[in-house]
Amino acid sequence: MQIPTVALVLYPHFSMFHVAVPQAVFSVMPDGVPIFNLQIVSVDGQLQHTEDRVTIVPDGGLALLESADIIVIPGWHELDCLPTTALIDALTRAHKRGAMVVGLCYGAYALAYSGLLDNKEAATHWMAEADFTQRFPTIQLNTNALYVESDHIVTSAGTAAALDCCLYIVRSCYGTKIANKVARILVVPPHREGGQAQFIAQPVPSSTPDIEVNRLLEHLR
Repeated sequence: MQIPTVALVLYPHFSMFHVAVPQAVFSVMPDGVPIFNLQIVSVDGQLQHTEDRVTIVPDGGLALLESADIIVIPGWHELDCLPTTALIDALTRAHKRGAMVVGLCYGAYALAYSGLLDNKEAATHWMAEADFTQRFPTIQLNTNALYVESDHIVTSAGTAAALDCCLYIVRSCYGTKIANKVARILVVPPHREGGQAQFIAQPVPSSTPDIEVNRLLEHLR
C-alpha cells in the first residue's frame, strides 16, 4: 500500500509553531514505520525563513503539489496578502484532481483567496470572525468549530486546534486505532469535545433581578 503524501507549504515569514504541529503529527511512526510521506514545500522552492529568523530547507517548490494527496497551509503571514497566482493555480488543480486541501488557523485565508471555499463552510481563529466574514461573504464561517470539512477542504481554528484537525485527517486515512496511537505518542487527546466558543471571553453581568444572585456575584468579585 502506498502511503499518502502530505505537502506542507511554507510561505514568507511563517510561524514555526504552526508548521511544527502538522510536521509532528504527520511524521509520527506509530508502529515503527511512517504512515505519511511528508514533503516540505516552499512557494519558490528556495529556503524559507520564519518570523523568528529560523531557516528551513524545503524538499522543493510547488511542483511537488502535483502529486500530493494532502496539501496543508499552516497559517498565513498577512491577512491582507493574497497567495501568489502560482500557488492559487496549484491548489485549484490539486483540489480538482481529488487531493485534500487543508488550511490551519489563518491558512483558511489562503484557501478563501483562492476561491476554493466559495459557498462552503469553513473555520478559522475566532479572533478573525468579523474580518473573515466581511472579506468573504459567500463563505459560511463556523465560529464555534475546532475544524470542519467541506468538499475535501478542511479548515481549523487557531493554534492547538490544528492538532485536532491533523488527528482528524489521520483518523480519516487510517481509522480510530491508528489515530489514537498517534495521539498517545504526542501525549494529546485523540478527540476534544466542544468548540472554540469556550475560549472566547464572555461578559459577566454586574447584577441580575435576583437579590441573592447579586450578593453572590458581589462576593465572587
